[in-house]
Amino acid sequence: MFRGYDELTMDTKGRISLPARYHERVLASCQGRFVMTMHLRDQCLVLYPLPEWDKIESQFDKLPISDPVYERLKRRIVGRATEVQIDGAGRFLVSPELRRDAGLDKAVVMTGQGKKCEIWNKEAWIQLDKQPLELVFEKEKHAPVVDALGL
Repeated sequence: MFRGYDELTMDTKGRISLPARYHERVLASCQGRFVMTMHLRDQCLVLYPLPEWDKIESQFDKLPISDPVYERLKRRIVGRATEVQIDGAGRFLVSPELRRDAGLDKAVVMTGQGKKCEIWNKEAWIQLDKQPLELVFEKEKHAPVVDALGL
């Protein structure tokens, strides 16, 4: 559903306009309803169409509650999850708490990730994008997966 890169502007109320190329798909697949939460590892937000989020949340419900790692993971992801709705102008509102936690200001970047998209502070995205892939690439582990992608 989501692919590509967009530089966007967040207004003073915390609203971001969803790129127009997604409007039709979003209305058809989730009626403009999303769940936004923090990324698992990075300081950015993740926006899931509601049906995709429902699948994720049901998986969280299956995790053992006695394990402190899963409990902390659930707090970070589910505990910060916020439902958002696209308004008539194609915008969605980012809560003040999520803006703060993701370090968002006026200049943001939206990157498509297939079934979800990420929302980054533009400067943080630029810094991340400058890092060589070799810093995290482990040949034995990652090369077969990358080869299977046909890249």
